[in-house]
Formats: sequence, structure tokens, C-alpha cells
Amino acid sequence: MKKEKALSILIKIIAIAVSVYGLYRSFGKSDYFTYFTNLSNIAIDLVLAVSLVLVLANKKPAKAWYIIKYLFTISIMLTFLIYLAVLAPTDKDGFINAYIRNYCGSLCVHFIGPVLAILDFIIFDKNFKSKKRYALYAVIPPLIYVGYVVILAQCFGFRWGDNMMAPYNFINYGAPCGWFGFDLGNINSTTLGIGTFYMIIILCAIFILLGILLLWLNKRAHRK
Repeated sequence: MKKEKALSILIKIIAIAVSVYGLYRSFGKSDYFTYFTNLSNIAIDLVLAVSLVLVLANKKPAKAWYIIKYLFTISIMLTFLIYLAVLAPTDKDGFINAYIRNYCGSLCVHFIGPVLAILDFIIFDKNFKSKKRYALYAVIPPLIYVGYVVILAQCFGFRWGDNMMAPYNFINYGAPCGWFGFDLGNINSTTLGIGTFYMIIILCAIFILLGILLLWLNKRAHRK
């Protein structure tokens, strides 16, 4: 148990340190707090910091706390997967450069930090009594984020990258395909050619599936 506790503490500390470094490397831009990557990393860092304090104090978290950590772990899991499968491959600087830019700061917030946070939840959250319906809660983060982005664009005139209406190409409703159209012949760094409404549905479905996967991995890791 002492070794397990030590490993839990170590992983949390490294995850927070790596993430904070990556966040620092890109800090200072006016749109810094509009990117899901930054927001999900900040959130998971806070969650891991609280978890670290609880571990050091030998305190068992409340049920509500496990659900909060579960939701933010799903969020950082999506940050990891979307960047790996969508954003890095379509980055104008290429897949490798998408990770090593900012002195590997991107690698820290998109890969190393998320992987450690996911492992932390799977391995060390033994007392999380999961229920299948918890996976439905997973739609809360993406819906809140999309609403936040739309408000910034419509009410405050925010623009990103090449005059995009969203920080990411897959929810850029200012692209030719808009909210409900398709433009599959024009996939690039500003659009995936699929209407934003459909991408939101896909995102919610992905979040739910990730939620189910995370519950299954957690349960399997602690099955007697």
C-alpha cells in the first residue's frame, strides 16, 4: 500500500508539473482561456492538486468529488484523442511539429499530461462506485464549451486563427458548411467539411463513449 500511495503521489505531481509547463509555454495570448486544451488542462490540474492533498491527508473523497474528477478526466481524454486524431494530422506545420512546438509545450498538454491524468483515474480511484448513467453526464463539458465559444464569437467578436468563428476547425460554424451543411471536398485547417451541429452531436457521442470506456477501465482495474 505504501508503494501504491507513493506511485499515486508521484504520478499526480508529474502530471501537474508537465501540464503547468505546457500551459506556461503558450500563456499570454488574448484568446488563451478560449481553448479547450487550456481549459481542460487547468481543470484537471486543479482536480489532481485536490486529489493529491486528499491522498496525503488519507482522506476518502465524497461521491460527488469522484463524479467531478470523472467528468474532467473525460475532458482531458478528449483533448488527447482529438489532437492526436484530428488537429495534429491537419495542422499546417505537420503532425510532428504540432506536438514539439513551444519547446514541447504542446506535447505536454496534449499527450503526456493527459495520459498521466487518465492513468491516475483508472489506477488509483478505487472507491469510485460507478453507475452506467454517469456516462450521460459526459455531455455536460462539451455543451458548456460550445455555448461559451458561441457567446464569445457572437457577443464579443472573438475570432481565431484564419478569422475562424471557433478555436477549432471541427466546430468552426463560420466555415462554408456552417451549422448544417457539408463541404467534404474542402477539408483543411479551418474546417472538416461537416456542419457544426453534426459535429456537436458527434462530440457528445464521443464523450459518452469515452465515459463508458473510462468507467469500464476503472472497474476492470479494481475487480477482485
